[in-house]
Amino acid sequence: MSYRSSLRALTAVVTLVLVATACSGGSSKGAKTTTSKANTATTAVGAGTGSLLVNPLFVSTDATGKSVGGTNPVTVRVGPSSDHKLRVGFTEDEVAGTGDQWQAAGWSAVTVATLLIGAPLTDREVDFDVTGKIDGPSAGGLMTVATLALMRGDKLLPDITMTGTINPDGTIGPVGGIPYKVDGVLLAHKTKMLIPAGQRNSADSSGKLVDVVQEGQRKGVTVTEVDNIYDAYKAFTGKDLPRPQAATVVKLDEASYQKLKAKVETWNARFATSVGEFNSLTPTIRGDLQSIADQANTLNQQAKKLSDEGLQAGAFQKAVSAAAFANAAAHTGQNLQILLTQGVRAFVSRIKASESVSGQVGGLVDELKTFTPATVSDAGALIAAYGNAIDAVSFSLSGQSLLGASASTAEQAATQATLGAVYYDLAGTLVEASKDVLDVGRDLGGAKLGAKLDLNGIADFFRRAAEANLNAFESLIIEPAANNANISVAAAKARFADNDSDYALAVSGLNVMGGLQRYFGTAASSDYAEIGGAVSLYNRSAGLLAKYYSLGEVDPKTLDVTGIANDQAFSAAIELAQNQLAGTVALLSSKSVNPTIAVADNEVASVDREGTASDKLNALTAYWDGYLSGRVLAYIGGFADKI
Repeated sequence: MSYRSSLRALTAVVTLVLVATACSGGSSKGAKTTTSKANTATTAVGAGTGSLLVNPLFVSTDATGKSVGGTNPVTVRVGPSSDHKLRVGFTEDEVAGTGDQWQAAGWSAVTVATLLIGAPLTDREVDFDVTGKIDGPSAGGLMTVATLALMRGDKLLPDITMTGTINPDGTIGPVGGIPYKVDGVLLAHKTKMLIPAGQRNSADSSGKLVDVVQEGQRKGVTVTEVDNIYDAYKAFTGKDLPRPQAATVVKLDEASYQKLKAKVETWNARFATSVGEFNSLTPTIRGDLQSIADQANTLNQQAKKLSDEGLQAGAFQKAVSAAAFANAAAHTGQNLQILLTQGVRAFVSRIKASESVSGQVGGLVDELKTFTPATVSDAGALIAAYGNAIDAVSFSLSGQSLLGASASTAEQAATQATLGAVYYDLAGTLVEASKDVLDVGRDLGGAKLGAKLDLNGIADFFRRAAEANLNAFESLIIEPAANNANISVAAAKARFADNDSDYALAVSGLNVMGGLQRYFGTAASSDYAEIGGAVSLYNRSAGLLAKYYSLGEVDPKTLDVTGIANDQAFSAAIELAQNQLAGTVALLSSKSVNPTIAVADNEVASVDREGTASDKLNALTAYWDGYLSGRVLAYIGGFADKI
């Protein structure tokens, strides 16, 4: 849902009313350099199994404090797992030889490689055997190429290596330290180096821009920019990686649009009611909260524009968001009057007494548990509804935490309490939206569920990759921020959670995922809750890494997105992401599956990508969400490999 793209604006405004640097990519931890002629060798033992050797590149600091490039050989192995589960392992010859960022890159490589070609989500073991010590996300692209080559039975050419992260859609993300990594290529006895798009001119440790192509030519290395895993795979293997055939028109059938149009009108009416409540507030309170109201109005205008264009799936998401923020603005204003006149305790008591989020969520879960999907379209609707339900629980838990948190100042107490009330309001809206999501997506016929359906396997696949991403985000972004601010990591995490709703929802969502039975029971249909929560968590965690590390420029004090760090890389990412979503829609449509969520994400992203830098990043993650949701349905239908 697009409410996520607007929540930070709301919470920032509330804070203002009441209270009126990234690491270089691929760096190693004291990594030692090991070179050998064996680094050029590749061994493949049949499609889907075997091992090969690759040379990730890193940047470290020598004894004099100078940045130097290096390489560590890594053996990648793929084979069947002993317990038929998907296993990703990291073998080391040094204590703590790999860190959280490296392990997240490995998990992402396996995740992306699997989804791109529709390989099974279970019964495989992928191991990354590391020599020396290494950390950082910048080997994600290389590890993806290696995993794909083993799964497909292709050999790698002996004279090439690369640096770059990997995104969920298969684009190669920007990294740091590239001028020094040319030396790592030489140490690996390679002559060709792939780097992410838009990074030909990269900064060295002094901030000076270096033309890496010219630097490579001077040292005998051919440096080439690469946009995506398809081009990288071609460069490494000489073979084409199959791409999905994109849909020329990414739309739903007219009957589905008519159902959605009725829902849009209902949510527009709710928006209008909340606007009336907001306008009844005192002029002072309205003035304080006008930015929130303006955000709601913008969302409502976007919903109307999409609806007028016949794009009712995107209009529905925007209409829900508009109503959610208008409702939050009205209720925040009403509660502020109590807060400012009676104090925090009276305010918190009223919120706890009046809110019935737990009861609302319980009623929703009871409704969802009674529905047994018979088709892939049914499953898609149920997964989406449960995904919203998990976000509702996450918002509710965050609200409870804020309302019960201690504070060192009156201003802090007021801010926490107000944000807690906002989270409660948003949770209630999501409950109502979940019911509509299920209603418009169910009973549409089409492809039946696959014969060998492993719902837990699908959920575990995404959940573990998401956990790895979160660990990497905290290691890469939050821990350095804590050190720079001279505060504890726990305090830095709390700061990020207060200022970035995606991080707050990721942490809360992971906690909810750890106790799903408590919230959703043991009904058969609740297995779909695991999938909805896991896919959302994976997309959200990948979005955090893209925003704070590879693609976004973020103000370290406010955590607001101030720009796009690499326009060329972003353009490549958003174009491929949209194409991947369109290809997924084409596949689902060919199987008579209703791709409601993917189409809604596509329509919302078409608006957001024309907005601010923050909007653009939200558009990218919306495309990712649609692509990932569609791939899940392809697995549920048993035709994921039909690329």
